[in-house]
Order: sequence, then structure tokens, then C-alpha cells
Amino acid sequence: MNKRTVIAVLLAFVGVGALIFFLPQSYIISDYSGTRTNLNLRSSYNQTETNGYIVSFPLDTNPRGLINCYMLRYRPNTYETARKYAEMFIEVETFYESDRAFVFSGVKGSVFVDKEINKIHFEATRTEEKGSLLESDEDAILIAADFFERRSLILIYEEAQVYFDGYTYRVSFINRISNLKNYAFPNKITLDNFGRVLTLDYFTVQYDRIGQAEIKSMKEAFNELPDLEDDETVLILSAQLVYIFEDSIIQPAYYFQGYMSDDRVFECFVKAAVF
Repeated sequence: MNKRTVIAVLLAFVGVGALIFFLPQSYIISDYSGTRTNLNLRSSYNQTETNGYIVSFPLDTNPRGLINCYMLRYRPNTYETARKYAEMFIEVETFYESDRAFVFSGVKGSVFVDKEINKIHFEATRTEEKGSLLESDEDAILIAADFFERRSLILIYEEAQVYFDGYTYRVSFINRISNLKNYAFPNKITLDNFGRVLTLDYFTVQYDRIGQAEIKSMKEAFNELPDLEDDETVLILSAQLVYIFEDSIIQPAYYFQGYMSDDRVFECFVKAAVF
């Protein structure tokens, strides 16, 4: 689809969306998405802007229902457990203990094991030989999943998301809580464009339900997006209700995604709970 066709489709979609905007909304959980468009947003996309943000779909103005909130269940790690984790990644040569983590280092990199949250963070030293350039997001997902599995780390996920900035691939493995995607503690790997692992975050965490919260509308959350610089424009292509870890609890938030006028990826979480 060429550039003009994409723009025409978006404009037609917005026209239909104006009607949908006024229809009653009965769904508690909804995902909205538009279509990627031309990068020169101000000249190619004729829609009313709000503080530099342009939306490619109708914003839901109705408040949502009640949604569960959770507290993280803490499972303190011992030195012995932390060292076993570290040895999955490196041959340990040095060790030190900070207030928050056990830290192990070796030729292949460093492993940080959190003392309270069951989290492993690995940082590679990038000593591996270069392979061939990755050709697709699917290649990045396969390498990332294999890296977990070869270390006997259980990896169960509903969706693998990939973001490529021209130099690195960030692969996040997403599950759900209460039918919402869980962005609170996703297992994730960063690769360079040759497929070499740069960093890893792995969680084995559990949650305890602590109550419910009312949910603001998507329109209210949109109005809380951070201010942009005077010359910045962002096209929002999707928004969905998800879980994040904020203020020491796992709580709902709206996850806005799109592109900035210089083609950089835009991502922003806006807390959705009304306590």
C-alpha cells in the first residue's frame, strides 16, 4: 500500500469513527488500533490536534467498570539460590552484595539477583562473535526464546512484542492477569542486530489480589499524556488497558503507542485507576 492510499484509508476511518464515537460503549476491556501513516504528520494528516497528539481512532469517553488490583508477593532470595541463577549464565569469578541484590561477574558478563523480588538481570560483555544480521522480528523472537529455554528458565507467554530501533531488538514476552495484558513484569531480552544477547530480565513473581478500582475513560487518560515540545507531533495508533507496576502495586493503565514525527516509536503508560 503506497503512502497516498494509507492516508486515504486513515481519513475514511476517522470519518466513520466520528459516528462510532457517540455510540454507547458496553465493553470493559477494549483494544483500539489504527494504521501506520506518513511520517510528516502535520502536512499529511488533517485531524484536530490536542497538544501535539493526533489520534487515528475514536477515544472511548465512558468510564470503565471495576478492575482488580494486586500486590506483589515477595519471596526473598538467598545467596545460594542467587548463585545457582548466576551460574546459568556465567562462570562466576567475582561476587559482591549490595543492599538490593547479589551481584556475580565473569568473563561473559554480570548477573544481578534481586533480594526481594524474584528477578534475574543479566548484562553481557558482548564477547560473542558476530553472526549474520537478523532479517526479521521473528528471528529475534526465536533467538530470545531459545536463550531462556537453554538455561531451563520457564517461558510461558501469550504474545511476544518486538521493538527495533535500527541497532537493537527489544523482545518482551507478555502474559495476562484478569484478562488484561501484564506489562508489570514481562520477561524480556535485548539483542543487537547480529542476534547477540545484550541484556535479559527474568521474573518468577506471584501476586495477591488486594481489591478493585474504578477505571477512568480512555479520553481522560489521553488528556493526561505528557506535554510535548513545541515542534513535536505524535500520531497515536493504538491504546489498550493493561497492568503496570506503579506505587508498589500492580494496577491498570492505558498503554498508548504510536510514532513521532521523526519516525521514533512513541510509548506511554497513563495510570487508569481512580482510588
